[in-house]
Amino acid sequence: MTGTTKAFAATTLLAGLGLGGCAATGLTPEAYEITKAECQATMTHLANTEPEFASIKDQSYAWAVFPGEFSGIHWIAGGGGSDGLVYDQSGEVVGYSRHARVNLGIGSFGQYSDFVVFFPDQAALDKFKQGGWSAGGEIGAAILGLGASGQQSMTEDRTFVSDPRSGGGLGAYFTIDNFSYNNINDALTN
Repeated sequence: MTGTTKAFAATTLLAGLGLGGCAATGLTPEAYEITKAECQATMTHLANTEPEFASIKDQSYAWAVFPGEFSGIHWIAGGGGSDGLVYDQSGEVVGYSRHARVNLGIGSFGQYSDFVVFFPDQAALDKFKQGGWSAGGEIGAAILGLGASGQQSMTEDRTFVSDPRSGGGLGAYFTIDNFSYNNINDALTN
């Protein structure tokens, strides 16, 4: 591995670990409105393109929507992250969340995607609200922006529905995810 590759991998890993400690606070009213509109567009798009989406949503206790996340890997390490909103069963926004990810595996792959995390019950939502790290995995492939990826949480009782907007490359990696959470009223700043 070259010095540049080692530096990139170390920087990505440290940035991911550092982001994992970021609290979901400091959301301005303007940023909230933009994020809310992006989340609604994500929900509408996934409802129109993913056949199982409506039934998963109907069976879920709550969900978190993360629009426009970039995630990837270069050689052996990578990462990603985004901000999102958490909704209750009635569709009301109840929280704000930040997602940070560290990817460890092999490949050269990146994608920009929207995803929703569904919680089957109050206990799963409560565990999500506590934050912390969880392990999973992802495999992805894309050429000229057309591709597919799949992710699976190995340590949490959650269902992910994702739709890559664009991507490129090939990669297989373990994911280490951190979701921080704050009540929407506490997250908003004036």
